[in-house]
Amino acid sequence: MAGDIVPQTRGWQAAIETAEPPILRVSGEIELGNTNERPSLSLSEPASPDPSVLVLNLDVVIDGPSELAMHWAAVAFRHPISEAAPKTLRLLWMGVEIASLTVAE
Repeated sequence: MAGDIVPQTRGWQAAIETAEPPILRVSGEIELGNTNERPSLSLSEPASPDPSVLVLNLDVVIDGPSELAMHWAAVAFRHPISEAAPKTLRLLWMGVEIASLTVAE
């Protein structure tokens, strides 16, 4: 991804999987322009001061030889929930909110 252009995304979903401990599962897609780009989601630092809101950063990692090709790439994130499950999920790209989701239980 070049510069600070906000990429197109789609299909975001967030849900709590029944397990012990419960697991937050987030998935979606991002439009990428090169074959060597790989999307990833990570916990935002610092965390949200509101425990009912979880903030994730969407990043793109460059790896290997490049070839120009617009395509949609799936990205997923799984995180164990040790306390109360978040009710809202905010997704950020370089500090810009690209999606806000209600977490399904």
